[in-house]
Amino acid sequence: MRKSNGAMDAVRMEDKKEGNRKNTGRHQLRSWPRLISAALAGIFLFWLAAGPGLAQTAFDFSGMVKLFLSFYTSSNENYAMFTPHESGDFAFKRLEGRFKLRAQVSDNVMAQIRLDAFSSPGAIFSGGSFPESSVLASPTKTEPFELSLYEAFIKVNHFLLKNLDLTVGKQRIQWGTADKLNVVDNLNPVDFANFLTFDPDYYLERRPQTAINLEYYFGRQSKFQAVWLAQRQYAPLPAGFSEMVRANLQGLPDPEIILTGDDSNLKNTGFGLRLTTNLFNVDFGLSYYSGNFNLPYVRGVELSSPLQPGPARVYFSYPKKRVLGLDLAGEVKSVGFWAEVARVQPEKILGWLDAYLIIGNEIYPVHSVFPLMKSDYWQWVVGMDYTFSVASGLYVNFQYLRGLFDEVEFTGQAATYFGLRKGMWFGQAQDYLAGRAELRMLKGDLKASLNAVWSPGSGEASYSSAIFYPALEYKVHDAVSVQAGGILAAGDLIQSKFGGFKHDRVVYLMTRLTF
Repeated sequence: MRKSNGAMDAVRMEDKKEGNRKNTGRHQLRSWPRLISAALAGIFLFWLAAGPGLAQTAFDFSGMVKLFLSFYTSSNENYAMFTPHESGDFAFKRLEGRFKLRAQVSDNVMAQIRLDAFSSPGAIFSGGSFPESSVLASPTKTEPFELSLYEAFIKVNHFLLKNLDLTVGKQRIQWGTADKLNVVDNLNPVDFANFLTFDPDYYLERRPQTAINLEYYFGRQSKFQAVWLAQRQYAPLPAGFSEMVRANLQGLPDPEIILTGDDSNLKNTGFGLRLTTNLFNVDFGLSYYSGNFNLPYVRGVELSSPLQPGPARVYFSYPKKRVLGLDLAGEVKSVGFWAEVARVQPEKILGWLDAYLIIGNEIYPVHSVFPLMKSDYWQWVVGMDYTFSVASGLYVNFQYLRGLFDEVEFTGQAATYFGLRKGMWFGQAQDYLAGRAELRMLKGDLKASLNAVWSPGSGEASYSSAIFYPALEYKVHDAVSVQAGGILAAGDLIQSKFGGFKHDRVVYLMTRLTF
């Protein structure tokens, strides 16, 4: 059953929902054991230096160790989304460690930090060179290792005023009530890089951001929240993303991708406001976000002159946007329900197309300028769930969605000039029907699940497609579980959302320990 978010806010839970690993700002380190030892030694020295002030601090250390292996069960040499492969090739290999330290300094002050460590069981070969170690003999090429700061924040309850809480640092700030397919959860970008690893722990998960977060509680179940984001929000992009974009530009000769960035200044930061309350046992949230699209979108195309043939230059950017959102969640006779509605207002920017027109023996340059996105458009999601008394419990939910996280509403001119349509990544928004089922057996130790998303299509420009995530998980111990699953897709190979993955069938194995 879906739980009341408003009631949870009233209790003011301090534990943040654990999210995804950080995939941007990654650092190649020389030694995992050396780094962990240094970090623990630093914490110990800080504790000694702080003296009696930290003597009353309560520390809680937790984490996870996980091995995820996936491989292809089909060959795809011609239409692979990223890299051509044969059946039996590994799709992804990763050993992951999460380490979270929480320090409760007093009743009203706490701090939390989480480090995510990643290692790949395989060597890195580049440019035909040998996988040589570093100058300090660390096996950086034969045992690739990365460490990222997932979150680090300080929280102060009753900051300056009673019932005013302050959280400063890198944090996950969740908005909305839907099951993953949120349209108002704007403060944290989707981890697109991990979404395409098909690791179930990262399905539509979002990245924490550095922010100043003020929450004021009033009444019994109401809260006003103001958040300032110290940077623009950028979703981590997967390796091979440029090839994925070029697949959308097949009509252009050898497209050259150019991404325009933004200066690091105050005008390029973002903020959000949200008011939540509970009325008649239904949680309501009203939100406003001013920031940017966290994925890049095509803005201009320059074609080369027929007299001097060359690659087409395609320009991408991260446009700004404002979003007014409304969300709700409740329960009627053990049936949970939720809904989110977002009115998106992109910034008024122009797209352009520079081309050439040949009339007789003459060549004329043509410069076309047009609005890139509609002045405003709507996105929404509605859903419901229920748990049946079957075996140890059968949970099911269904959601109807307008606009996946990568989709926007382009103007008719932009769609025509740039070839943007429904049923393509980073194209026009369309409708989806999603469902999830989980059957628990053997007193909950065995879980069979199926997650699916179906796009009904929209005529000749876009055909229907679907993607399925079946999985079987067994809890070997209270802290240890093993899981096996797969990814299957169906649909038109070119003109559908998920059909491009139909020849990329994947099976994965995962072992996880939490402590």
